[in-house]
Amino acid sequence: MKLPGRIQARLALAIVITALVPMLVASWLGGKYVRETGARYFVPEIGVHLDRSLALYDELAHTLKARMRAESAAISLTPALRRAVLASDAGGAAAELKRQFADHPSLVTLRVVAADGKELATADRGRPLDLEREMPLEVTRPLAEVREGDDVPELQLVFAAEKAHFDDERTEFGQFINNYKLVDQRRGDDLQGYVRAFTVLLGITIALAAAAGILLARGVVVRLGELADATQRVGAGNLSIRVGEAGNDEITALARAFNRMLGEVETSRARIEYLQRISAWQEMARRLAHEIKNPLTPIQLGVQEIHRRYEGDNEQFRDLLDTTLEIVEDEVGTLRRLVSEFSDFARLPEAHLEQADLAEFLTEQRRQIEGAEQVSDELSVIRLNGARPSFEWLLPSQPAAVAVDRQMFRRVLLNLIQNAADALADAKTAAPKIKVGLRREGDVFVIEVEDNGPGIPPERRELIFDPYVTTKNTGTGLGLAIVKKIAIEHGGMITADASRLGGARFRLTLPAQGTAK
Repeated sequence: MKLPGRIQARLALAIVITALVPMLVASWLGGKYVRETGARYFVPEIGVHLDRSLALYDELAHTLKARMRAESAAISLTPALRRAVLASDAGGAAAELKRQFADHPSLVTLRVVAADGKELATADRGRPLDLEREMPLEVTRPLAEVREGDDVPELQLVFAAEKAHFDDERTEFGQFINNYKLVDQRRGDDLQGYVRAFTVLLGITIALAAAAGILLARGVVVRLGELADATQRVGAGNLSIRVGEAGNDEITALARAFNRMLGEVETSRARIEYLQRISAWQEMARRLAHEIKNPLTPIQLGVQEIHRRYEGDNEQFRDLLDTTLEIVEDEVGTLRRLVSEFSDFARLPEAHLEQADLAEFLTEQRRQIEGAEQVSDELSVIRLNGARPSFEWLLPSQPAAVAVDRQMFRRVLLNLIQNAADALADAKTAAPKIKVGLRREGDVFVIEVEDNGPGIPPERRELIFDPYVTTKNTGTGLGLAIVKKIAIEHGGMITADASRLGGARFRLTLPAQGTAK
């Protein structure tokens, strides 16, 4: 159908638009935030200051080296050291060298070497140079005025500085500055990449949301499609169609209401059609009763007159007349009862409903039925053609308020019980039993009349409520038709199925007071 396709497309479009608008806003805000954050941490002045800091670091290193050279110059100009070296006083020179360590803590070793390469004196700080932690600086200074062609002794000095300050830290700091500059150069590409990644992530999210929304919408669309299809079938006249009621949402409530409406319409149509058929059968019964009733009396009177006037001595003829009179009177009686039933069916009045307590009403009927002993045509007793059945009554103690025509409903109850008693008599059931129960189911009261007789074949359970259809050996088939007509006029319905006792069960429903239609 086109309807589900349009709804599904619209729902999908609504989901995509609903997710797309916040995605675009979030993408724009995200890009702006990333750019502002990058600009906040990558200010151009920071790079300039970092370069200056590295230059200051190098300048500090050069200053420190210059200071060490200055110290070496000052040590080489010490007068006492020069005199001891010129006098070749090794002990005095060594003593002077030792004194220099107190004034110059960065010294590691001091050596005085003659022009010919011989060592005149030496001194050290007392521990060797730690190459892992310290960086050496070697300086050589002459110990006399340098003249062209003169060979003078030299002072060899070894200073130590913290290696971290001049090697590792500077290298790390330089690497940091290089990385900073590299990141600053790639910042634009990185920011654009972040924005793209953010956009892709949002796109994947919206795609998943749209897919999930479409899957969820598909269930709604399919169920709406079922309702639309069912509506078309109902429009074509098929009232037996029903839609699924799975779920717990508004569409499920709509489906339940739709099915309930169809059930009520189908029931109403069935009632109307049945009442129309009954009306036609009533008209036919009225005509039959009229056509049959008129000749019955002349026939009976004619045969009686022949029997009375014969005065002959022929015994055989007399016996024939006696037999004929007996047969005619019996058949006329049967026809009269049939005419009476036809007339009753044809004159069946409309129900005049009034409020009553159904439990109390059934209790009253129970006393009358169980107290009756024998045959009668009156509606207050049951005609028994066999063993008297045992009765079981399951009646509630609380009131059952309904609107009924008491006289007509008494006829319904007696017809159902009489029908069960006749079925038990025809089947010659050994221990006949009739069970009458009343209970409430929702907005209706249910009366069940069951027996342990032969039951009703499934294929005949719908037909037995039509006039002149019966499963009994005797009867006109009008009793259950009358029962169904009265039930319909009370706003109820009657059905037949199998009983738990093994026989037939008639289930009559009546709307509770306040729910009758």
